[in-house]
Amino acid sequence: MIEFFVDLGRGISGFFVTAWYQMLDSFADHPIAQAIGLLSLILSLISFQQKKRMGILLFQMAASFSCAVSLILLGGIAGGLLDLIAFSRTVVFSLRDRYSWASSPVWLIFYAIVIVAVGILTGEQGSFVSLFAVFGTLFSTVALWMRSEKRMRTVSLFAGPCWIAYNLYYSSCFGVLNELIAMTSIVIALIRLRNYGKNSAGAEPKDAGQA
Repeated sequence: MIEFFVDLGRGISGFFVTAWYQMLDSFADHPIAQAIGLLSLILSLISFQQKKRMGILLFQMAASFSCAVSLILLGGIAGGLLDLIAFSRTVVFSLRDRYSWASSPVWLIFYAIVIVAVGILTGEQGSFVSLFAVFGTLFSTVALWMRSEKRMRTVSLFAGPCWIAYNLYYSSCFGVLNELIAMTSIVIALIRLRNYGKNSAGAEPKDAGQA
């Protein structure tokens, strides 16, 4: 049993060490792809600091498109295509407040089916690598469908680890950093919302007394 955990630890550490060196090499081999990945990182960070749902969606659209281009240039076809689908998905979801047709739950089911289909049809290395991108996109799709900003951010947290694994495989330096910082940014935003709720609740008795 001890030997199993020792071997497991060596395997995991070896994976991250190898991925680290591959990412360093990727800077020299794919500078344009990495630069676009940096742009995606910046847009993603801005999105989760927005207070309004529309602001989150708009910056997420731009981040999805730039991330798709970066991944495709790095060889991550499945991830790139899923990010383009995510771009289309976010456009539709952003229209829910303006048009009744965009509010139909059929869209959520439709995009879930398309995401799974793309993952299967573009399976890489026995499709196990694509599964990370598939689950990451599914989590973010469900999150963006939600009306509550708090729930949206909470569900989005589950997409992060999936995309970290996928980006590590394809040496997407800023893709990995994007997810790590974005997850931290989401947590900060959730804490801010929680503190705001507490302050608002605490202020109500005082206002009532003054009245």
